[in-house]
Amino acid sequence: MGEVDSTESGSVAPGSDVATPSAPAESGEPSAPGRPGSLAPHTPESFDALAKRVARAGPRRGSVVQPPPAWQPDEVTLGFAMVADGSGSVQALAEPTLLATILIAVETDRRAIINRFAGGFDEEIDAVANLFWPFLVVHGGPSSEAAIFDGTGVWRRTFRYTLLPPVDEVAPLLDRALPPAEYLGRMRALTPYFSRDPGAEVLTVEGFLPLDPPLLYDVLSQAQFRSDPQSAHAGFLPARHKVDWYEGAVREMREWLGRFERDLQTLTAIRGQIEAILSETRARLEADYRARQEEGERQVQSVLAGVDAEVAQLQQAHHAEIQRYLEVIRRAQGIVAHSETTIATTDTLAFRASHRRTDGTAHVARGKQARTDIRNAQRQIAESRRVIETIHGQQRAEQERVIGRVVQIEKANAEALAQMELFHDDFVAAGADLLQTIDGQVAARTSQRDLLAGYFLPLPSLATVSVVWFPLWMATLRSSRGVRQIVFPPMQLRTGVGLGGALKRLLGGIVLPLEPRTAQFDKMLRPTMEDALARDPWLASATQELTRAADVLVDPDVLDRLQQGLADLKRLAWITRKQQDEFLRAYAERARRRAGGGPEGHAPVPLGARAEPFPSSAAPAESGGSAPSPPPPSSGT
Repeated sequence: MGEVDSTESGSVAPGSDVATPSAPAESGEPSAPGRPGSLAPHTPESFDALAKRVARAGPRRGSVVQPPPAWQPDEVTLGFAMVADGSGSVQALAEPTLLATILIAVETDRRAIINRFAGGFDEEIDAVANLFWPFLVVHGGPSSEAAIFDGTGVWRRTFRYTLLPPVDEVAPLLDRALPPAEYLGRMRALTPYFSRDPGAEVLTVEGFLPLDPPLLYDVLSQAQFRSDPQSAHAGFLPARHKVDWYEGAVREMREWLGRFERDLQTLTAIRGQIEAILSETRARLEADYRARQEEGERQVQSVLAGVDAEVAQLQQAHHAEIQRYLEVIRRAQGIVAHSETTIATTDTLAFRASHRRTDGTAHVARGKQARTDIRNAQRQIAESRRVIETIHGQQRAEQERVIGRVVQIEKANAEALAQMELFHDDFVAAGADLLQTIDGQVAARTSQRDLLAGYFLPLPSLATVSVVWFPLWMATLRSSRGVRQIVFPPMQLRTGVGLGGALKRLLGGIVLPLEPRTAQFDKMLRPTMEDALARDPWLASATQELTRAADVLVDPDVLDRLQQGLADLKRLAWITRKQQDEFLRAYAERARRRAGGGPEGHAPVPLGARAEPFPSSAAPAESGGSAPSPPPPSSGT
């Protein structure tokens, strides 16, 4: 990968003679060389070496007239502001126009900060340069997939590997000869075993851009805008580590992916075996249920056959006894009928005897006897009926007792089937719970694996590329309060001025023709880079040294190029004539002050120092200034 791996202490960017200083670890502990997720300890000598190498390089900083250097064939350098012409071809924006736009943005940002901190505060522009940010393309194997690392280590990503419970505990569960009741108990015991978190290992990889938000994809989408730098200036940022460090990180990621795959295969095999055993056991339980149901039906039919015979015998015995009492009732009823007739006859004969004045005593005696016979017969009928009712009650009780045996058998069968059904439900629920816990383990590892594997991208267009140099414009501003750095990500031509831009122009602001090429560059990349420059001493020192080494403001022809660029912006109605003169005069006075002995208005601040934090700077699209002219016609990128 060119000269990136040419020194013991770090990397060297192509076109420069700058070594990479070691970076401080965030945890405060020294890190082992080649260990992913850690930074090498910082030593002050590394910054001295950086400054000496920059001084020895002696390039013409920011120049655009030198021929391009011979770049390494495995390195790609991207363009900063690429424009599509009428034929559809993409080429870099005219350098004077780009230079004027960047310098206007830096100056208006500086003025906004001075106005915000009114009361004697001053700030001077120390250096403005086009730097190149290294993205290392590390191929992880024979496939076209590669991992992209931010060599400056601004971002880092932590991956989690959930430890797998000891699978030897599951072996007894895979015994197909276990009875269902014992299998149920073991499943219930293993469900919390798979549910609990056994702990995890953590892999922290330095240099991974976020996938969500998709900053990495936005960065990679710029690979089509390739454009070699126009000079061999020293603006190539070094990587924190040597190439083998990143290759070691990729190897460890591959090892983790292999662990995930092995765990997933183990869990999938265990799940398949348990699911097969559950299916077999459920089928066996269902077969036992049907067999018990059929056996119960046979028992009921057998008992019913005996009950029918016993009931028929009881009915025959009761029928004979009832017939006897019915005969008594029949004879008693005959006596009643005969006696009633005798009473009527004797009463008539007794009346006639009395009328004839004859003796009717015999007739009266016959009538009394008949009445006595009726009473006796009626008592026999009532008694017989009571006996018959008793016989019927006994018959019903005996029949119900006989039938009750059938009911007991049916109840026993129903309870047995219910127990089997409840056991089947418990078994199915326990099996589902166990499978769900295993599925949870699978899902956790799958998501963890996919997150890690998501950083390996199929990039056939970068199959032979080891380094992608990503362009940034950076400005260093110094004051008595400290050092501030502004980052400008890759730009595109503004396609129009919306309502906000029109209002800003009416209020005296400036809307410049360039805006960040993607929303992620404006909302994610630029603020994160500026925050990292504010809190990372290694990155701040490296970028300040390289910005000073590649400073365009020290070029002898910078005012001529700035004047040409301002004229182009004035011609396209992005700025007014007053603004053109004002910005040119500001940079001309700054050049004269530098020629006279350095910046004025504040005490010098050591490199990398920051006394107080500054507010986030704005992108060129929102720079302030005096009132401009109406916007030019829309243009595409």
